[in-house]
Amino acid sequence: MKNIKKALMTGVSYMLPFIVVAGMTIAITGILTNYFSVTSDAVTKLNGFAWTVMGFIPPIFGAYVAYAIGDKAAIAPGFIGGWIAANPILENTSASGFLGGLVAGLIAGYLVNWMKKLPFSKTFDSLKSMLVIPLVSSWVIYFLMAYPIGIAVGALNTAIINGLLAMASNTGSAILLGAILSAMCAFDMGGPMGKIAITFVFAVWSDPSGLGFLANAAVFPGIMVPAISCGLAAKLAPKKFTESERDISTNAIVTGLVGITEGTLPYAFRDPICTIASNMIGSAVGGAMMMGLKISCSGVSGIVGIPAASNPLMFVVCIAAGVVVSTLLQLFFKKEPKSDETKEDSSVDYKIEF
Repeated sequence: MKNIKKALMTGVSYMLPFIVVAGMTIAITGILTNYFSVTSDAVTKLNGFAWTVMGFIPPIFGAYVAYAIGDKAAIAPGFIGGWIAANPILENTSASGFLGGLVAGLIAGYLVNWMKKLPFSKTFDSLKSMLVIPLVSSWVIYFLMAYPIGIAVGALNTAIINGLLAMASNTGSAILLGAILSAMCAFDMGGPMGKIAITFVFAVWSDPSGLGFLANAAVFPGIMVPAISCGLAAKLAPKKFTESERDISTNAIVTGLVGITEGTLPYAFRDPICTIASNMIGSAVGGAMMMGLKISCSGVSGIVGIPAASNPLMFVVCIAAGVVVSTLLQLFFKKEPKSDETKEDSSVDYKIEF
């Protein structure tokens, strides 16, 4: 399980630049079209380029999930499997997208690892990693992803997407979905739980229905609210925070504005229950409002995503509502630090790196 988690995180980290390029390009072309009425052929083609980059996401993800398990020899079969996941070969079968890329990467990685252990004659040993393993494993992945796995995972992926679309179309369940996604991001401030929520967003990112952009908007409060609210609370009620926490309050607000949740960590270390609970509730409020109002966003990274939101004003209102709720909860429930906590705090370096 640990290896699978590592492979998933590796795949996400290598895939993220493609998400950023595609998302920000779609955001910029959308802003030019919607706000400045630019209808040039160049802008249209640039938007098409962004959606082409979107198509790279499953194969890149599959390639680097496989790489994390089977090293360089696994990249080719992982990429091929991910490409087939996004572009099914058989007629009347559904694309399995991100989920198919994950399955392809895992199978390719473990298949390559198994093939490395097979005995080869000295004559072919030097060609094993460079030629034999990539070739044979790519053939195996091709047939698996084109037929049994592709069909099954494609059907599962379609069922998941349809289920989520049904949730998003119903106001009550949409609010719940948005609250859960945002609270997950706020819970561990850039840790595994938040990455699961972000991974879910990536999984539906390129869905033609626009579900990915709705889910993307819903996690913005979970990413931005925690650090901003902690910094504000430290400024509004300085006696309830240590000197070091007060000193980094401005930095915490800035990290929250640019979408770095880890700015919350110094506050959570000293008072985890109050900090995490307040941030989860505030973020859940913001995420629920995003989904309830059906706000979508193709942008990434904090305030940079505001112009790309379908309704920038209400997008900001949702973030602000989450910040207000979280800040008020901290101001109300947080207790003043004890003298021994203050002394201990003075010896800890809380510097936040950008």
